[in-house]
Amino acid sequence: MIKNIAQDSDNNNDQKEINSLLISSYLDSDIFRYIYHVLISVVLGLFAGSGGILFHYLLDKMREFFEPQSISRDYDINPFFIILIPVAGGLVCSLMTKLSPEIAKEKGVLSVIKAVIIRKGFIPIRETLFHLAAPIISIGTGAPLGPEGPAAKIGGGIGSFMSQIFRLSSNDMIMYTSAGGGAAISAVFNAPIAGVFFGIEVILLNDLKNRALSALIIASVVADILSRAVLGNKKIFNIPAYHMGDLESYPYFLALGIFCGLTAMMYFKFSEKFKILFNDKLKLHNPFVRLLPATVIFGFFLIWNYELFGIGYSTISKVLHNGIEIPDLTLLFVLKIVFLAMFIQAGAYGGTFAPSLSIGAFLGYIFAVTVNGYLPVVLDPVAFALVGMGGVLAGINSIPLTSILLVFEVTGDYMFILPLMLVSIISYLVIIYYRRGSEYTLALMDENIDVTKKGDLDILGKITVGSILKTDMDVADFRTPFRELVRIIINSKYGDIFIVDKKQQLVGIITLKDVRHAILDNDLADLLIASDIAVKVPAVDIFDPVADALIKLKEYELEIIPVVSGENNNVFEGIITHKDIIETYFEVIEDISMSEHLTKSGKKFK
Repeated sequence: MIKNIAQDSDNNNDQKEINSLLISSYLDSDIFRYIYHVLISVVLGLFAGSGGILFHYLLDKMREFFEPQSISRDYDINPFFIILIPVAGGLVCSLMTKLSPEIAKEKGVLSVIKAVIIRKGFIPIRETLFHLAAPIISIGTGAPLGPEGPAAKIGGGIGSFMSQIFRLSSNDMIMYTSAGGGAAISAVFNAPIAGVFFGIEVILLNDLKNRALSALIIASVVADILSRAVLGNKKIFNIPAYHMGDLESYPYFLALGIFCGLTAMMYFKFSEKFKILFNDKLKLHNPFVRLLPATVIFGFFLIWNYELFGIGYSTISKVLHNGIEIPDLTLLFVLKIVFLAMFIQAGAYGGTFAPSLSIGAFLGYIFAVTVNGYLPVVLDPVAFALVGMGGVLAGINSIPLTSILLVFEVTGDYMFILPLMLVSIISYLVIIYYRRGSEYTLALMDENIDVTKKGDLDILGKITVGSILKTDMDVADFRTPFRELVRIIINSKYGDIFIVDKKQQLVGIITLKDVRHAILDNDLADLLIASDIAVKVPAVDIFDPVADALIKLKEYELEIIPVVSGENNNVFEGIITHKDIIETYFEVIEDISMSEHLTKSGKKFK
């Protein structure tokens, strides 16, 4: 009987071991990874969509409360006090910037792109919460900015936080951070296709082969479904009847595309002038003295015309219904460009999408009315206003595909799609011709981040791999028995063993996953030696620039890359990690900043 009990016990143990191996095999299978990926993407869509909806709701409520029309209607106050609304918002935002300067500077779409390129998608949750609150205060109290930058930051931050909670790999964090940004855009604008293309064109920098694409599509669709269920299926603009004209109208659409590009150039010129004014001429680095004067000036103009307040969707609707006279509309057009550039450079929180739509609608309407007045043609100002929205959006943000799809989705009208495509791409080409790069790539290059090679860091091209080499890795001879390999890898520092031959040249690498597969797939695993299961991996030379190592890490989705010495018969010298590269990058940036600070101090002293 005791013998039977022992036999049953052995059978149970064998069955448990078999079950364990089957579960382990299933968890390593492609089908499980696909199912898991879809589920994570759906959950991300729900949370990023909820973040976008919350942002939209709170912003809408704050805007309704502080809107000059509402205050003038509900309270019997002197119109002069309208100035205090943007000033109060600027005061709170300046205080937030002062208290958290490091978090404050990581704002907008650019910070999400940088997080994906530099920090493998990592965005601290406090950063996400900060950039949920600050834009609501800024835009809600009148700053003429848009919601897309904060929305992308919120969605990307949620994707990053989810990846941290589920302990996903850094490559997965990149994927879900990118997808979260697109999903939040989808929820805020009720535009799932535009959300997807925003993720592709902006966050992924046109990398259509990126593995984040499937997550981006699933999350954007789920976020949009949730948004429509909660916020309703209403379009942002109420468009009156209009006609597109015949083929003779297309030369005028072509001209409008050029004007949209020139308008975007005007914005960049103003933005650069304000940047020089604030940073170099006036040297305004305190957030209070930088932002508050801008809000005061804006407040005075706000008394003249309430249409400058906030996002400006109602103003676009008024223009489409011929509710603003051309002289006033022309002045609004100029002021909208000036204040957009001023507030962005002064440190307000918000994006450029919604203001671009307003500026484009103003331009298109003015263009059509002007042409009708001087030439023997009849152009519909409404059609040109709708098309102009996409043109200026494509020019200022360098996103022709997203612009086309966003304008199409927020209007729900397909009739003007052909001229919209033409004007958007012409405007984009004008900007690319004059600026030799898109808005985001140029901004990244200003920070020494070269995205022409999929995100390698140009600043790291001057540092050699040998300067950050580590030699504390676990190394084993190619003849090492399997049982010894298991013992080494269990106690290894990095979770990998590097295998070398007699001449100390790199044979390959063995990971815990490789050991597990060897056990599952080979009944004679104990007879294996290291060279039987070692996997070849790319290596870098000790004298290669660190930028080359980063490219290979990204290309092969590695965290560690081996280093060999070409001058010494490719002997294995050590390793460098992705973390080492990023730490080196920030150390160099810090040294550059300190050097610039000392140079400026020296100039002052002299």
